[in-house]
Amino acid sequence: INAEYGNSKMKGLDFTLLFISLTLCTIWAKSNVVTITADKAFLTTKHSNPLQSNCGGNSTDAAFTLLQQGETIIFTVNIPEDGYYPVTLKYRACYEGSVTLSVSGNGYSLLENIPLPLATESKALMFKTDNLKLRRGLNTISYQIVGVNIAVDSITIEGGIPLAVRGATLGYVEYEAEDAAFTGTLIGPDRTYTKLPSEASGRKAIQFTKAGDNVEFSLKQPANAVVIRYSIPDSSTGSGLYALLGVYIDGSHFTSLNISSVYSWVYGSYPFTKNPRDGNPHHFYDDVRLMFGKTLPIGTKVKLQGESPIEYTIDLADFYDVPAAYPQPSGFVSVTDFGADPTGQKDSLNAFNQAINKAKSSNQGVWIPVGKFLLSSRVTVDKLTLRGAGPWYSELHGNDVGVFGNWAPNPSSDVKLYDFAIFGRTRTRDDSEISSGIGGSLGGGSVVQNIWVEHDKCGMWVDGPFDSLLITGATIRNTFADGINLHKGISNVIVEQTTVRNTGDDCLAMWAQQPNPYGPNVFRFNTLQLPNLANTIAIYGGQGNSATDNLCLDTLNFGGGIQVGTRFSSVPLSGNTVIARNTLIRTGSTGLGSSVRFGGLWLYTDDAEMSSPIQFNNIDIEDSFYQGIQFYQGTVSNVVFTDINIDTATYAIEERVSGSATFNYVVAKNLKIGGQWNCGVSFKVISGPGNSGWNDTHCTN
Repeated sequence: INAEYGNSKMKGLDFTLLFISLTLCTIWAKSNVVTITADKAFLTTKHSNPLQSNCGGNSTDAAFTLLQQGETIIFTVNIPEDGYYPVTLKYRACYEGSVTLSVSGNGYSLLENIPLPLATESKALMFKTDNLKLRRGLNTISYQIVGVNIAVDSITIEGGIPLAVRGATLGYVEYEAEDAAFTGTLIGPDRTYTKLPSEASGRKAIQFTKAGDNVEFSLKQPANAVVIRYSIPDSSTGSGLYALLGVYIDGSHFTSLNISSVYSWVYGSYPFTKNPRDGNPHHFYDDVRLMFGKTLPIGTKVKLQGESPIEYTIDLADFYDVPAAYPQPSGFVSVTDFGADPTGQKDSLNAFNQAINKAKSSNQGVWIPVGKFLLSSRVTVDKLTLRGAGPWYSELHGNDVGVFGNWAPNPSSDVKLYDFAIFGRTRTRDDSEISSGIGGSLGGGSVVQNIWVEHDKCGMWVDGPFDSLLITGATIRNTFADGINLHKGISNVIVEQTTVRNTGDDCLAMWAQQPNPYGPNVFRFNTLQLPNLANTIAIYGGQGNSATDNLCLDTLNFGGGIQVGTRFSSVPLSGNTVIARNTLIRTGSTGLGSSVRFGGLWLYTDDAEMSSPIQFNNIDIEDSFYQGIQFYQGTVSNVVFTDINIDTATYAIEERVSGSATFNYVVAKNLKIGGQWNCGVSFKVISGPGNSGWNDTHCTN
């Protein structure tokens, strides 16, 4: 089982779907105890010295994390079904004294101020087991203490499901159209920018060109909902077309979906227009989602067929088993109590603001019930919980819709956003606009969990300076700029278990714009697909940032899989930058009108030299557009590559910089031109053990 690549079957490679594999399901049934170590949790305060001497602090205690009074440590876990699960906290006390513990699940209080046993023997390990109410899918479990400090080692969940080892743990199964039964035309593989296959997953899709063409998926897991990724032509004016897409279940017509190209097709050069006369068309695809109202069993045939006299292109379908709508919890005021319209016919902005004001004055949260709520502008939150019935049920819509924190230097804190969707109405990129689903400044232990953002300029763009934010289990789709951007003076932010697809810029970016100190921050366990521009992951300056355990796929234009650089007026890189355990598939690209060709991994010294340590460890680069690894412009040093596998690229390494880098166990095969590209720059390869397949040097594109 290729479990190390996450739980999604990617084109051209045999990646086994975790939720389909009977072998893996058998393993879960026999060994259903899952342990999450504290170093994989989120701590609301980042300590410069994680463990004090009386808590340990030697090399055997690397997983322990210091938890002090008033702090919260949050674990993300995966659960098969709603219910109560025994969860064991492993810890030890730092001092003699007493401790009380409070536990939350997904932001709901589960246990309050219960005594936490402390060992009489100094630093002895202790275990505390509680039955916690959790829900199907991804959950967060939070621990907070009052009393003496403790050192947390891990939690263990009986009956849990292991998280994906690389990439996000997905709540859906992805089916590629070309792997299904079809009567249309297979297009691709083709990576040519401005061509339809280049923006399809795996560079292939199915096109309907005549009446009756269709694609039919056979379900390998039960599903009650689907997201369909499609493209239809633009209008001659660039305003988009509308069409009907028929959905059939086991041969019977189920519904006709309204689809459009209103939120796709842009033209010209950056930042792009909606004018077809500007040429260079791209951003072809959009999504439509549907709930079936029932669960379709394994083996069900779901067919898609065009019903309008236009050309259709179907890329893929994500089939979900969506949980039932979550009920309104106690201690929350509903926006409908203040006149919010769940039909989306009337503007509900005033009702939302009234509910927020009432909740803050009465120490309650705000509830978004099932419905589609039209908001004429964004809402601002601080020290507040905003919760919905689930992103398939509670939806916010509007031209400028979003949920924002107060702007720095007085950022919002202790904001908790759970379980709703935001659908903007952005049709092209305007960098003078402040437009994102989540924005402003959100620090002080804020949490964004299970939020879906689509059709906005950015999915989430937050501005510092601020500290301490967890983004987990988010879905970002079809934006015209970044998926998530952590901008200026931000530290102790983790983005994890998030899927991002079809962005107009970097899927995930850390932008350490001057003058504020920046970092450390972490991107981990994310699945990132199909940015129309730039990279799946970019780190632009900052201290001690990392990108680990991500699955990165199908870059297109002016970018690669992962970029580390000093660009866009960023503060210099400092500390130890770590890029580890990532998989890059079909990444790298060319730039339209540019002779530069970008690699799967690339380093770009634009604003300043890169001399602080950068570690690239345990990375798989598959089917790179051009180079596997690229050094572009300037001077680099203190860069180390260890355990890098490159399979299919033009070159293993392209050297356009001066300086040096160290290579250990870097193995390349299926190189189309040669091992290294160097046209005379004074770059030194420091070769350690285990390198193979790339010793030759060329100066040929």
